[in-house]
Amino acid sequence: MKKQQPKSFNDKMMLLVGVPVVLAWMSFACIVIWKGLNDENILNNIEGFTTLIAIIGGPALLILTSMLELWKNEQNQEITAIPDQISKEQSQDSADGDHRRLIESLQAEHARALEAQRQAVELGLLSALPTNGDDEE
Repeated sequence: MKKQQPKSFNDKMMLLVGVPVVLAWMSFACIVIWKGLNDENILNNIEGFTTLIAIIGGPALLILTSMLELWKNEQNQEITAIPDQISKEQSQDSADGDHRRLIESLQAEHARALEAQRQAVELGLLSALPTNGDDEE
């Protein structure tokens, strides 16, 4: 299972600034349109409201465009890094498997050598090794 990467600064900035600005801008525009359809006074002054939306939207659009460009670049970098990450994970898994097989092979070889030595001692082909550290004299 792939672990989730922490959110980057650009992701957090999009959530904290970009989303609220877009929602506020769109909400204000929708309110003006809805009220304009229901209120003759607003409909008569619609040019002032559209100017207000444009004044608010102009700088917001520049900021949002820059933020979206940063976010898009970051997403593209993450996407282009995916094949390298997969390749790295595959080579790591392969190396882990090779290491595990090597360790198991060495353990099996060691167990066979110990069993052969035990059998040789039992058959009297070898004398038992001193276990208390005393040297034979």
